[in-house]
Amino acid sequence: MTCKSCKLLEGTGASNFIASMDTFIFDCDGVLWNEAGPLNGVMEVLQELRRLGKRVFFATNNSSKSRMAYLKKFEKFGIEAYEEEIYGTAYAVAYYLKEILKFDKKVFTLGTTGMVEELDAMNIQHIGSGPDQSTGGYNLQEWASFKLDPEVGAVVCGFDEHFSFHKLIKAASYLAKDSCLFIATNLDDRFPFNKNGVVIPGTGCMVVSVEAAARRKAKVIGKPERVMFECIQSRHAIDPSKTCMIGDRLNTDIMFGNNCGLTTVLVLTGISSLQDIQNLQTSVSPDDINSVPDFYMPSLESLKSSLKI
Repeated sequence: MTCKSCKLLEGTGASNFIASMDTFIFDCDGVLWNEAGPLNGVMEVLQELRRLGKRVFFATNNSSKSRMAYLKKFEKFGIEAYEEEIYGTAYAVAYYLKEILKFDKKVFTLGTTGMVEELDAMNIQHIGSGPDQSTGGYNLQEWASFKLDPEVGAVVCGFDEHFSFHKLIKAASYLAKDSCLFIATNLDDRFPFNKNGVVIPGTGCMVVSVEAAARRKAKVIGKPERVMFECIQSRHAIDPSKTCMIGDRLNTDIMFGNNCGLTTVLVLTGISSLQDIQNLQTSVSPDDINSVPDFYMPSLESLKSSLKI
């Protein structure tokens, strides 16, 4: 596998590149906004791409919100978007279960209201959301008294602020049956948050815990796996050769784009840095090489000059 050179996207080259693309898929956190709000130039760039007749989609690994909740966030930030353009992992999991697997059992879910809303929208029965009550301490008698629902046929692990030892016990117990599906929204280790030195662990930390307890590996639906793109393609006719993926994380956004045959662009407003690209370019690991983008740019705002706005 030959490693890409990864060029800076700017000037006339950027203008020609935009003209050659029909569709742009954007990650959200670290690309369109961060914890402080929308990033500079985002609204103008997206508006101009739409004016030029480009199709725009948004693909996020964040499973904490449904598509409708994400739409409200776009509206809050003044960014034009439509529900059919937004693809989160909560929706992708529900789509995968219902449309791909034709799943007709019950789901034990580790997830937030976003996951619940998308499962409900697909008429998929589920249990497990919300906090579990505990008497505290090392309590084998309490743990052994848990009643397992025989109708559960899948465990879905997304971001869950109520993740607990009780939930871990139940998930691992359901997964002790080989027939029980094990699905994860994503393996992101951290959220793109950088304030006061605080680290916010991502969904991947929870997935790894369940994998260790269950002694099984999860089927990952989110980036960098192809399922999210296949989900978009099933609803819209997209030519991968004329589609660009723009993200801030090399091992999810960029690898996802490369896995799907898209042209990839890294923006330096989120997780990954130019040094990270250079480190991957010297690696012999196939996954590392597959995480190198075709282009990079400082931010979406840097496209304003190429778009003449």
